[in-house]
Amino acid sequence: MTRTEINTAVNTYLKNGGKITKLPDGPNFRFQPYGVRVVPGDPKVDVTVTETPTTKQQINYVEENSL
Repeated sequence: MTRTEINTAVNTYLKNGGKITKLPDGPNFRFQPYGVRVVPGDPKVDVTVTETPTTKQQINYVEENSL
């Protein structure tokens, strides 16, 4: 539909007694009630979580084959 078709459809809907209601706001997924603070050097924090065997292979390959 083009913008003019939508406008005419909405106008005819409203002229025939239709009402437009606003939906209630949904949940806020950006709100984080509990933040995580990590003390530097904390031994309980695993910094290798994002590492996979392929990333280790890529790092080794780049280190071995770079000047």
